[in-house]
Amino acid sequence: MSMQLSADAKTYRVRYLTEGEIRLDSRGGDARWALANVEKGFFFPWKQVSAPPTEFSALCDAANLYFLFRVHDEDIVVLDSLTSKQEVILEDRVELFFSMDDRMTDYYCLEIDPLGRTYDYRAAYYRRFDPTWSLPGLETRASALPQGYVVEGRVPLASFEGLGFPLLRPGVKIRCGLYRAEFSHDRSGRPAAQRDSIHTQGLRSDGPPPIEEWISWVDPKTAEPDFHVPASLGWLEIV
Repeated sequence: MSMQLSADAKTYRVRYLTEGEIRLDSRGGDARWALANVEKGFFFPWKQVSAPPTEFSALCDAANLYFLFRVHDEDIVVLDSLTSKQEVILEDRVELFFSMDDRMTDYYCLEIDPLGRTYDYRAAYYRRFDPTWSLPGLETRASALPQGYVVEGRVPLASFEGLGFPLLRPGVKIRCGLYRAEFSHDRSGRPAAQRDSIHTQGLRSDGPPPIEEWISWVDPKTAEPDFHVPASLGWLEIV
């Protein structure tokens, strides 16, 4: 298991806006999203088949970091209601991690489902989670599409600064991970026992457990699916 971020880690370049703020409408409909770079290089690190398309975009201004995911998904797994924010881990979702360093000694996670519900938590390597933590000022919205969903959100730059990250301005880079949990319903009709794993954290859904697949923009090179390793990180660079 790799402990450190590689020197040539992947970089997503976030364009900096000098006027106005992005309007969140749950569909990525603000015209200024056309200014953002689009990251499409998501894949199954642990399967030798093509992954369903995922797109990520981000923009930044003097007040907020904005993010947008467009997800192709023909079988969305989502719970009607949540008894706790942690139950998002039983659903389809997109994920962003922000790390203070290249060893994940202190990092922050956002896992957002197709309804815009968020499991946000603080963590430390290896897989020591604090689900009671919440990111101040985080806003998320989402909407369903005929064959997928859109998730967008914003994080106040003051919240990043409060955690110890540098002020996000052109030339600044922070460590980040971009991921997707791609779940589907098991319609085989075969009995499927609930099982504990590092991914379910002791939670179980009603009925057959979903079929779990894992998508990333970086290959963490772990034997089993795991995003919570430094080798899964890349960079966000404000330009």
